[in-house]
This record gives sequence, C-alpha cells and structure tokens, in this order.
Amino acid sequence: MSIMCAVYVPEGIALAADSRMTVTAYQNNDMNKTMTFSVSDNAQKIVLLNKVKVGISACGNAVLDNKTISDYLRIFEINEVSETDDVTDVANKLHRYAHKFFPATNFFVCGYSSDEPFVYTVNKEVVRNNAHNGQIRYATSWSGEPIAIQKLMNEKPQMMVNHGMMPLRDAIDFAEFLVDVTIKYKRFESTVKTCGGDIDVLVLTKDDAFWHQHKIFKPIR
Repeated sequence: MSIMCAVYVPEGIALAADSRMTVTAYQNNDMNKTMTFSVSDNAQKIVLLNKVKVGISACGNAVLDNKTISDYLRIFEINEVSETDDVTDVANKLHRYAHKFFPATNFFVCGYSSDEPFVYTVNKEVVRNNAHNGQIRYATSWSGEPIAIQKLMNEKPQMMVNHGMMPLRDAIDFAEFLVDVTIKYKRFESTVKTCGGDIDVLVLTKDDAFWHQHKIFKPIR
C-alpha cells in the first residue's frame, strides 16, 4: 500500500508520496492465507510527464508483468500523450489506460488548464476533478492508507486549514507533513508497515513543474 496526497492552492499544486513497495503473497498456495511484506523503499510513485508538465501519482497495484507503475506511465507518456494535451486530456486517456493495465490502482493527475489548477482522481471507475459547478475548489486530496490523515482532517475536532489563503510554500510543507505523519502512524501501529522510505514532492504552477525533493532526481541528503 502507499500514501499519496495533493494539496492545491491558488499558487500551485504540491504532490507528495512515500516510497515503500509492498507485496502480498499466498502462504503455501492457500488463497485464504496471505502475507504482506516490504520489498523496497525506493519505489517511484510520482511521475512528471515532461511533455505536458502534468504530474501523476499512483497507489494500489504497482507491479504488473514485472513492470512497475512508473515504467507503465513512461510508456503511457510516449505512446498516448501528445504535446497539445492538457491535464484533462491526460486524465481521460489515463482512465482508458487504467482499465486495460491497472484496474486496482488509484491515480492523481495534476496540472493546469486555462491557467487553473486541476487535480483529477482517476481509476478504472471514475475521472473526477476539483471543480464544483464550474468553480475551482482548493483543498487536499489523499489516497492509499487514509486513517492518519482522516483523523486530522475529518474527525472532530477537525484540523482547520484555509487552502484558499495558503501560500505555495506552505502547501509544499503541508503535503510533505501529511505523508510523513502517515508513515509515522504506520510505524507505531501494530500492523504491517505499508508506508515508508523517502518522501518525493513534485510542484506544479502556471509556469513550471519541478521536483522540490526526489530520492533520485533531487535527493535531500
């Protein structure tokens, strides 16, 4: 499992995710007995499509036919994405691609259209964005291991966050914080440690898309 979150504010979008890859195996070929364990802390769960400056994060099934989700997203960019596409086009194309290759994976597709920030939730069932009645809604979206963030954001007393007034720098820090607090929550919970490793953070604005931190492209240590 994973944790990924997108914080979208007027100045831009911060997309963050952990790096742990886990697998679930059957014990002694018994379909009723499974064992989940970590195989790597270096999974790439966020991909920047340089061709169109769109960021995609993924959680759920991350390996198919010995290819990782990042491999498939690179193939998707090469074969399916055009330089004239905007974030809406990419989300709709990924929806069709997910039906074929990743029916058990959830994606965030983030970028700009007409100078407005859009965050799409995409899986084989839905393509949904952050607009409501034609108005952009600034908020935080998360997927994967939800409990820690839900306790902060949804349960009483709720954490009060004004996304409409939040500067981009704070959005970056907030996205990283939410992933980090989930990693720490899973560390101390008496269950499988399904989140961990470095936190990658991609930033998208009207003018640019860049890695704030990334274990390979922009390491923090």
